[in-house]
Amino acid sequence: MTTALVVEHISAETAGALGVWLPAAGVELDFVRLHRGEVLPASLTHDALVVMGGPQSANGTEAGQGDELVLIRDALRADRPMLGICLGAQLLAVAAGGQVTPNPAGPEYGHGLVLRTDAALEDPLLRTVPFLPDVIHWHSDEISSLPPGAEVLCRGTHTVNQAVRVGAKAWGLQFHVEVDEPMVRRWAEADGVAPETVVPFPSDVDLERTWRPAIENFARIVNGGFAGTVL
Repeated sequence: MTTALVVEHISAETAGALGVWLPAAGVELDFVRLHRGEVLPASLTHDALVVMGGPQSANGTEAGQGDELVLIRDALRADRPMLGICLGAQLLAVAAGGQVTPNPAGPEYGHGLVLRTDAALEDPLLRTVPFLPDVIHWHSDEISSLPPGAEVLCRGTHTVNQAVRVGAKAWGLQFHVEVDEPMVRRWAEADGVAPETVVPFPSDVDLERTWRPAIENFARIVNGGFAGTVL
């Protein structure tokens, strides 16, 4: 069974549904929970890397952030599959030579839609998602400058670069697909965001129907299939 290292930054932003969907699709998960004081490995020895979200800045100097960028660059150099969610997407952009800055439109919270680009039609991860998939937003920074050679796979109106691919096997999703409504309501309470911001919330069934196939695509890529091919 292949393995993926999952990096969690805060206790409120766990792997969520990814912790179910990836093992069910044949990828065993090992976790480094930075919020528990766990330490990142010096290099990436797993078959894949998954980096979750958090309130930190991708340009910050928090303990371990430099080591995290090293792991992402390890994945890129070794052509190992990587998936970044929200902060994880921003860290991927920074690690690969892009820029992350505060969004001039302000924070983006709650349920929304993103637009799948034409490039996503041939993308091994996202070509199974619908034209306007449901997502959950929870961020104030954005990928303002793409890394060299990056491809935009989903766009938005509030935040333009919503999903990107860097190289052949590294993806960053600025939005969340792993959440349920109680998790997002906890974020709203912690961040002082009005509860009505998170509704209407897409049902867990709708999120799973839309995004589980994409995560299963990632698992197939980790297991050696589909990368660079039509699914």
